[in-house]
Amino acid sequence: MLAKEVLVLDGAMGTELRTRGVAVADYKSSIWSALALLDAPRAVQKLHEDYIHAGADVITANNYAVTRKLLARENAESRMKELTLSAARLANAARAKSGKPDVKIAGSLAPLDTSYRFDLVGSFEKNLAAYRETAGLLAPHVDILLCETMSTAEEARAAATAASETGKSVWVSWTLKHDGSALRGGESVAAAFGALEGLPVEAVLLNCVCCGAASHAVPGLVSSSKIPVGVYANPVYSEPPVGEPAQVIEEPLDAEDYSAEVEHWLMGGIKLVGGCCDTSPAHIARLRQLVDKVGVGR
Repeated sequence: MLAKEVLVLDGAMGTELRTRGVAVADYKSSIWSALALLDAPRAVQKLHEDYIHAGADVITANNYAVTRKLLARENAESRMKELTLSAARLANAARAKSGKPDVKIAGSLAPLDTSYRFDLVGSFEKNLAAYRETAGLLAPHVDILLCETMSTAEEARAAATAASETGKSVWVSWTLKHDGSALRGGESVAAAFGALEGLPVEAVLLNCVCCGAASHAVPGLVSSSKIPVGVYANPVYSEPPVGEPAQVIEEPLDAEDYSAEVEHWLMGGIKLVGGCCDTSPAHIARLRQLVDKVGVGR
C-alpha cells in the first residue's frame, strides 16, 4: 500500500490544544500534551476527530510524553499504564465516532526524557526495557508503532526493536539538526539507517524539523531508502541550533505556505506527509487537497 500511494498523517497535538485554550505543560521539563489526558480528555478526542475530518489517513495517540521519567517529574509515574491506555482509547473513540474505520491509529514511542536532548538518551538496554513496556501497552489498540523524534541511531534502534516484537507495523522518524546535516546526536542519516538493519521497519520519516532541514535531507533519504520515506515537519523555514537564541522569531507558516513546501517533497518522492508542532487541522486539510490533486492519494 505505502509504495503506491501517499498517506496523509495528522498534525500537532500539544501546540494545537494550547491554541484551543487547553493547559499544556512545558515540553522542556514536563509531560507536555499528556497533561490533557488528565485535565481535558474530551478536547484530545475532539482534536483527533478534527484531524480525521480534515482528511488524515493516520492519527497518532496522545501518549508522546507518557514515559516514566517525565511522569515522575509530576509525581505521576504510577499512572503510566492508565494514561497510555487512555491515549489509545481516545484515539479509537475518535475513529469510531468519525465513521471512517479505514483510518489507522499510530501509538507513539517517543524520547523517554526531554525531546532533542540526545545527551539524556541513556543506554540501549534501559531504553529497550522502557520501550517494551509502552509498546506492549499500545499494541492491542493501535495499527502502527511510530518511533518518533529520535535524536540518535541507538535510541531509534531500541524503540524499533521493542516495536517489532509486537508484530505491529513499525515506522521510525528521526529529528535532525537545524541545517538537516545529521541527527541531533551528530550521527549521519546513513548511520541511522545502518542501526535499523535487520529490523522490519516499514517506513522512515523526519519530524520536528524545520522545513529547510527537511528539504536538505529529503533527496538523500529518498535515494538511500528502499522503503517509503515521509516528513511531518514544523511549519517554519529555519530554526537556530539547539541552545542558541533565534535572531528572528519566525511566525509559523499558514496552511497554504506549508503545503507549498510539502509539494516539493512530494515531487521528490516522499510517501507520507503530515505536520508537527504548530500545525493544525487546517494544515492537514490543505495537505489532503494537495495529495488528492497531484493524484497520489487514496
